[in-house]
Amino acid sequence: MNAQEIMKFFSILHFEKSSWRYYNTSKRKHKDFEISPEVAEALKTRKPIVALESTIISHGMPYPQNFETALAVENIIREHGSIPATIAILNGKINVGLTPGNLERLAKMGPQAIKTSRRDLAFVLSQGMTGATTVASTMLIAHMAGIKVFVTGGIGGVHRDGENTMDVSADLTELGRTPVAVVCAGVKSILDIEKTLEYLETQGVAVVTFGETKDFPGFFTSKSGFKSPSNLSSTLDCAKLIRNNKHDLNSGILIAVPVPENEAAESQRIQSAIEESLKGAIDKGIRGKEVTPYLLKKVNEMTQGGSLKSNISLIKNNAKIGSQIAERLSYLENKSTEKSQKPVSFLKPDPNGVKSKERIESSPVLIVGGAVVDITSTLRPPEYPLKHSYDTKDFLETSFPGDVNKSIGGVGRNIAETVFRLGLNPLFASVIGNDEFGKWFIAQLEMIGMDSSNLRIVKNQPTAVYNAINKPDGSLLCAVADMKIFDHMSFDEHELVKNITPKLVCFDGNISEDCIRSVLNFCSSKKIPAFFEPTSVPKSVKIFKDKKLFSNLLTTQTLRYISPNRLELESMFNIAKINGFFDSIDWFNKLDEFNIGLKYRQDLERLCRKHEKLQELNDLGIFSIATQLLPYIPIIIIKLDKDGVLLVQNLEDIGGLSNEEHTTSKADRVEIIVRRKGKGGIRYKYFKPFPLMSEHIVNVTGAGDSFIGTLISGLALYDETKIDKIVDKAQQIACMTLQSHNAVSENINADLLKF
Repeated sequence: MNAQEIMKFFSILHFEKSSWRYYNTSKRKHKDFEISPEVAEALKTRKPIVALESTIISHGMPYPQNFETALAVENIIREHGSIPATIAILNGKINVGLTPGNLERLAKMGPQAIKTSRRDLAFVLSQGMTGATTVASTMLIAHMAGIKVFVTGGIGGVHRDGENTMDVSADLTELGRTPVAVVCAGVKSILDIEKTLEYLETQGVAVVTFGETKDFPGFFTSKSGFKSPSNLSSTLDCAKLIRNNKHDLNSGILIAVPVPENEAAESQRIQSAIEESLKGAIDKGIRGKEVTPYLLKKVNEMTQGGSLKSNISLIKNNAKIGSQIAERLSYLENKSTEKSQKPVSFLKPDPNGVKSKERIESSPVLIVGGAVVDITSTLRPPEYPLKHSYDTKDFLETSFPGDVNKSIGGVGRNIAETVFRLGLNPLFASVIGNDEFGKWFIAQLEMIGMDSSNLRIVKNQPTAVYNAINKPDGSLLCAVADMKIFDHMSFDEHELVKNITPKLVCFDGNISEDCIRSVLNFCSSKKIPAFFEPTSVPKSVKIFKDKKLFSNLLTTQTLRYISPNRLELESMFNIAKINGFFDSIDWFNKLDEFNIGLKYRQDLERLCRKHEKLQELNDLGIFSIATQLLPYIPIIIIKLDKDGVLLVQNLEDIGGLSNEEHTTSKADRVEIIVRRKGKGGIRYKYFKPFPLMSEHIVNVTGAGDSFIGTLISGLALYDETKIDKIVDKAQQIACMTLQSHNAVSENINADLLKF
């Protein structure tokens, strides 16, 4: 290797932060670096990335298991929210992010690829070779690229009898000088784990075990017999640790993830095989670098392939945990640079309707509703040579290729996230199961930064799941909704009832009728206005099944707001009529005060002529239906989907409004007001839809919930005199969610609700 080649190598490996940042943003491709488009885009947009080594592919297992495992691990990382970046040296170039073709090429090469640690990088690069990176070299390159989380199977360490042979893995010294978090199953069990932990302490490496146990894992076993310096029980805590491992420390972090419990029995058998193989190596005089290949081969033979199976299982588990940690770290780092993402306390409106900075911890918005895991499967179109269209029956009674996504949802939860992103600090009360979905739900909620302390765990019940199958165009083919856990949701026993007096309470139709009754009784006793989101046609009728409860609402007006669509409104009216809600003399007297006569009908006809959709609604009796519900519910906000919003409002005081029809200069709203016989009246106001091109819509899930979350936030921050502006903002924010793949758009922020 001549002097020019040495200088070339050092120019490649110079990894000062400023130097890499210049390289990464200059849009010039260094001829010795190949960064995949997917990874480059993730770096540019600050998405979470997980680095992966390549020695595990070439030297860790045979083909085709190595290739299949490599693809599976990358898919797991993507499924849990991060971008995989497998690192290798291909023909003398550092590659960050490999194509499937290059992964298979490396897998087929096997040990023919040079096992490349830090010391080998210069040689492999300068000679144009293909090398598989170890933990040490992968850490180094990941740090150069700005990747902070790295997943592997297990790290190297101090070899047994290392005090005499001085055989210590370069992985340990790299951990001591490169600030990358390594997520693994611990130290490979053929090594001296106790001495390895001591060496890591000497190097100043932060070592934590993931989970509740304080035992350091033993790679194939969940416990090594040695205590971990510390443990963290959530991926969010791990992300906080990485974020606080300031770059000035220049040392790495080791996050040891115990092997899954379902592998424990097999792991014990593997550990016994390791001990027996070690004795065999000593008897045969096998030493140095020959020990590891001998032991791996012998153990795999003795366990009849069991060690390979367990190895693959723990790598996949590490990938899942590592991806979740990277996702949470990305959120924390992006959140710190975006004021709009910072959670703030509830803001109190002053008399002029302007938000003050005073914190009102005792008056939050309370949301009681569904916490659901959404699993969405979208089918891919059939590929028939002579067929250019498809029919629903093409997908029936067979499996079909498609894309599957998992996310947290539920009407109540989506509303709560919208309120949170708009700058308020909502309390969200719901129930989840004591299962993996429930644990994942909490982790995802905490990743956003929301409080999960008011989620109650119901034993022996599964977390609610909405499993939808969509056609290739995104429309629903069918869905299965497992929501039975909400039948076990109680509000009377919730600590929130004793400790808070919210300013506004919202509940959705997912909760049980008993729970709805408890919520309304709570609101009535504390004189708190309630907001009901019907959720669906079958669930919308729950509030009209208790006649005694609703007879009280005629006087208390506790249920102040509802937000049905047209079909939900019709169903609510029909069940109320069947159950005799309109037979009460008290209801009739309240309705009679509205002064509905010839003038009302004439004004209504004039309003409906302004818009074809309104004429259709009038012909369907929607105006009449809403009016008859007003004695019970003073404000009805009817969602008309792509056709806008209709507000029907029982006014206590008309104020300066005249009896004339009003039209804004932009002609986006029309309204009529019918005066009561005494004071006040009824107001009907139509809001045209917020403009949005259909081709910009990518997801219809959650848009309505974003609409409701904005209404609740606006009503809590201001008052009902601002309701027109609040509805306008709600439509705008709902459209933002329509253009997002998430249930609630990440672009929603507190500035959007400033008037």
